[in-house]
Amino acid sequence: MATVQFGGLITGLDTNALITGLAKAEHGTADLLQNQKVALQAQQGVYATLVGALATLKSDAGSLSLSTDFNQQSAASSDAAILTASADSTAQLGSSTIRVDTLAKAQSLRSTSFTDSTAIIGTGTLTIAVGTTNTSVVIDSTNNTLAGLKTAINNSGAAVTASIVNVGTSGSPDYRIIVQSKNTGTADAVTFSGTLIGGTDPFAGGGQVVQAAADALFSVNGLTVTRSSNTISDVLPGVTFILRREGNHDGVVDSTDASADVTVSVDSTSIKSAIKQFVDSYNAVNKIVNAQFALNPDTKRQGVLAGDAALRGVASRLRAELSAPGGIGAGIQYLSDIGITFQKDGSLVLDDGKLTNVLESDAQGVSRLFTAVQNGIGKRIPDTVDSFISTIGGSLTTRQQGIQNNIDRIDQKIASEEARISTLQDRLTQQFSSLEQLVSQLKSQGDFLTQQLSALSTQINYKQK
Repeated sequence: MATVQFGGLITGLDTNALITGLAKAEHGTADLLQNQKVALQAQQGVYATLVGALATLKSDAGSLSLSTDFNQQSAASSDAAILTASADSTAQLGSSTIRVDTLAKAQSLRSTSFTDSTAIIGTGTLTIAVGTTNTSVVIDSTNNTLAGLKTAINNSGAAVTASIVNVGTSGSPDYRIIVQSKNTGTADAVTFSGTLIGGTDPFAGGGQVVQAAADALFSVNGLTVTRSSNTISDVLPGVTFILRREGNHDGVVDSTDASADVTVSVDSTSIKSAIKQFVDSYNAVNKIVNAQFALNPDTKRQGVLAGDAALRGVASRLRAELSAPGGIGAGIQYLSDIGITFQKDGSLVLDDGKLTNVLESDAQGVSRLFTAVQNGIGKRIPDTVDSFISTIGGSLTTRQQGIQNNIDRIDQKIASEEARISTLQDRLTQQFSSLEQLVSQLKSQGDFLTQQLSALSTQINYKQK
């Protein structure tokens, strides 16, 4: 049951203020504990930020550990209007000259002329042949219109596309169905057979050829090649090129035809980006560490982890690993060999020009610096970072857990102190309430005695008269 508080109504004392003051005086230990907790939470926050930055460094270093990442090739065409090109890691470095006489084409057929796209046509069965594959199209009373025939062809499953076009004008329309093979090359030429009766047969006689099927005819370094597609990926190993413009289309590849050079070179763009990201992620870690040792000009104090041995261990270990040689044998062994050097503040700086030159002259050497199984930087740094942030035995992880344990213990002590002070407040409130009641009783007794004495004095005075 809640304690009744009289607030000094009887005694005239401000008992609430007295109780609050006494409780506040007892709060010193809890305040000290709270300050300790805030300091530990600040340390925990720095560690969390550092662990996140180290995880990014591990990921970025790990992305440089695979040799395939350094074997990227790119292909460039000297004339993209004639052909475009791309390459994978198996492509051989060098240039090839490609001449194009004929582009691969898909065969197109057109129907006879109609003045209305919904014109009635005959019924029966048409057979569409695409190469060696035949597909039947049934035309009956449900679809014997020009539009119905177009839909039936598109729904037949044949490897063709049918559309209705108006080659005339709006005032004098001339509708035709155009049927085109979905694939280029002579092997997928389209033909129609069968007859529609009882009305017009749009493809009587097999239709009219609008564009004949053709294979691509081109040469690579003087060797003539034919393909059914304009996308060529089986001539130059690892290189895919797409033919876009043909020459004089006379069936002979010669100097009069369209030509372009395809040059395969090392694609340094992606690897340079990965190396720069690795440098940036290390610098992010270095910045966090340096901030703890720097003197704050306002507070004249260093960061909350300035005296932490684990933090110093992170900085010195990473710098040692990045300064150590990597790769195998002679040649490129240090980060400085590819343009990455340390600054006075421990950060790394990348010389883009030097890295570009080294990649052009010795891409394999750069690859070995990062990917060598025994001492490649792309393998050493993730292992080193794991020794810091691994959930099993990582030095920073262990330190974080230790800090959290201390915070938990402080929380328990604060809760205990708060409970003790609350109990003290309740006891003081009860004691002051009892005092108020006692004073109230004494006051009542005093008032009674005063009344009695006054009455007695009156009686004595009366008798004396």
